[in-house]
Amino acid sequence: MGIPGLEWAHVWIAIPFCAMYLVALAGNATLILDKVTDSALHAPMYLFLGLLSLTDLALSSTTVPNSLAILSFQAGEISSDGCLAQMFCVHSVYALESLILLAMALGRYVAVCHPLRYTTIVNHAVIGRTVLVGIFRGIAVLSAFIFLLRQLPYCQHHVMAHTYCEHMGIAQLACASHCQ
Repeated sequence: MGIPGLEWAHVWIAIPFCAMYLVALAGNATLILDKVTDSALHAPMYLFLGLLSLTDLALSSTTVPNSLAILSFQAGEISSDGCLAQMFCVHSVYALESLILLAMALGRYVAVCHPLRYTTIVNHAVIGRTVLVGIFRGIAVLSAFIFLLRQLPYCQHHVMAHTYCEHMGIAQLACASHCQ
């Protein structure tokens, strides 16, 4: 639906959205490119920053293009499977991002409390396993949400007052909560 009450300004709202999206794409792509090309930036903390840039790219690319289509072209339709896929991607990227931030904090803790053992504790294998756990955690947790949301019966009302699909908005569209 976009932004309720501001339908007349959707095109004007889309301009800063587009500008911020382009800045996010350019900034994160630059960070990733610098990290890949400069061998001095292959330390664990720079790997974590590169991973955060990747999650930011994934998150913004999951939500902003659909929001821009709604705001610019009044393309306010998305299939139910597309909506569930968008919700799955958004929340699984958030789950991965939170685990990366936790790993960064633990890395700083190890660097301060055990500086001589830092390179043996926080290495590329540990970072790789952390990312795999984050991906698995996102998939495992979000699969349950998707399964439960697909089981709900949906009525005639299919309008969400958001520019992207999120689980509470989808759950509120279900008839089951109105039948009691």
